[in-house]
Amino acid sequence: MLREGGILRTAMAFGLAAVLWLSAGVATRAYAASSLEQQFDQAFQHMLQDPANLDKSFKYAELGIEIGDYEAAISALERMLLYNPDLPRVRLELGVLYFRLGSYTIARAYLTRAVEGANVPDDVRARVAVFLDEIDNRLSKHRFSGSVYSGMRYQTNANAGPERAAIRLLDTEGVLDGEFTAKVDWNAFVSSNFRHVYDPQSHSGDVLETDLLVYISQQSNQHQLDLVFSEISMGPRGQFLREFIENASWRPHIVASIVILDDSPYYETYGAGVDIDKQFTAKTNGSVSASYVQKTYRADAGRTTARLQNGAEADLEGNVGYRVNDKVMLTSNAGVANLDTDISLYSNTEFTFGLGAIVTHDPPKYFDKLLVTGPWTTSLSGTAIYSRYHAPDSSIDTFVKRKDHEYRATLLTSIPINKSWSVTATLARTSVNSNFLNYSYNNSAASVGASVRF
Repeated sequence: MLREGGILRTAMAFGLAAVLWLSAGVATRAYAASSLEQQFDQAFQHMLQDPANLDKSFKYAELGIEIGDYEAAISALERMLLYNPDLPRVRLELGVLYFRLGSYTIARAYLTRAVEGANVPDDVRARVAVFLDEIDNRLSKHRFSGSVYSGMRYQTNANAGPERAAIRLLDTEGVLDGEFTAKVDWNAFVSSNFRHVYDPQSHSGDVLETDLLVYISQQSNQHQLDLVFSEISMGPRGQFLREFIENASWRPHIVASIVILDDSPYYETYGAGVDIDKQFTAKTNGSVSASYVQKTYRADAGRTTARLQNGAEADLEGNVGYRVNDKVMLTSNAGVANLDTDISLYSNTEFTFGLGAIVTHDPPKYFDKLLVTGPWTTSLSGTAIYSRYHAPDSSIDTFVKRKDHEYRATLLTSIPINKSWSVTATLARTSVNSNFLNYSYNNSAASVGASVRF
């Protein structure tokens, strides 16, 4: 159970994160109202004045899609077909819009008609094939998807140890055994995600989602860090406040996980959470995730004090993504986690803030001749984490509480090989500054691997 101080800190932090998320949504909607919606209204007037002008109708439809008014876009595109039925791209867009609205039977009809005839562009045929496959998938009651990513990673400080032996110990200066300072190491890893969706084909569109995450890491030398992590969550996904909010979904779920460290069970968790996703405009989306789990540690493998960390963790995170154009997307996130343990010296509150950009681009010169399909994707992200512990650790300092500032930067490039396979290279840097040298460290990492999606 959360103590009074933990509840207060958690409530204040949760409120701050919620305000940030809602403020981002309000600012985005205000921007859309003052620009895109004004252009949309002007395009409507232009179309009324010249209804036979297909360019004006298509412009109105494009703006309708931009602001998320799919019904208006559909109306304009269907009028275009009345003037000229031989427009495969218009039929394609209609199929996509009906697909987004969940009207898969109508979407299939438009998409099928879009590829009839001999003069259909190749890119239209390719997009139609993708959507028809997805429609077949979504009309099935059971849908399976997932990905597996495997590779090698090099780290300059695999054990997150301090770089110097000088530490704080029992209110004075101490010296750390060299076994526990920073160690260079390699590891092989496999990360896999699996999802099953059960769709009862009800009129509401609600489904039952089950997600399984498994991560396995095997170190070259630091085998005490060999890790197996698995997590499963299950819950229904449906429209969120469907009578009042458009383009929003929510998923209440139960969740459980287990961590195995150095071939021995370390801890397990169980609890519940909820995810809420909202499409503010065609370019902007947001999400909020909240969870509450109970952590139970094992005393296996000589970890005699591990059970002192038993407790409950409450998390809240908000994310906002903005698509600048077809090639650039900006991301931001803010979160707070409150861990309340049986022994208060392990209890802490953690605040997280992050920014990122995802860019889709052509391969660098000379690489475009390799046997790859499609553009490359490069992402750059930065994260700041501020941790505040609730009580001093007397084995280190009787009166001073621990405070950590952690900064992470990650550069990732994904290179497609074909529709399912890709190669990914990652560079990362982590820097932790603590008021105790015991917990300050730096780590640089580089990894390369291959992934498959199905």
